[in-house]
Amino acid sequence: MRTLFLILTLLFGYAGSAFTGELPIPADQATIQFTTKLGVVTFLHQKHADLSFTECTTCHHTFEGAAGESIKPCHDCHKEKKGAESPAAQSAFHTRCVGCHEYTAEKGEQAGPLKKKCKRCHVK
Repeated sequence: MRTLFLILTLLFGYAGSAFTGELPIPADQATIQFTTKLGVVTFLHQKHADLSFTECTTCHHTFEGAAGESIKPCHDCHKEKKGAESPAAQSAFHTRCVGCHEYTAEKGEQAGPLKKKCKRCHVK
């Protein structure tokens, strides 16, 4: 009986943490690199996840936290070409990422790269 209780506690604890954005990031996803026409963009995934205001659903907006549900990579929905159901990857990243950086900077807090400073993200 204790074993069953322990298993249920672990399962429900994990499912609850996944829903609130406390899902651990796999080591191979802590830093993600995207190759673009303007150069390689390095995204510090773990650093962003550690921010106090960030939840997984801030960026992974289709994740609902259902048991057994995995978080999809951005490019699964946001393709490189326009015409798909979701915005193209470039548009989605620039809107979500730069938008958050601008919002953070407007509050007087330290933020990441802003618009028109392409080389801060895109490194050749």
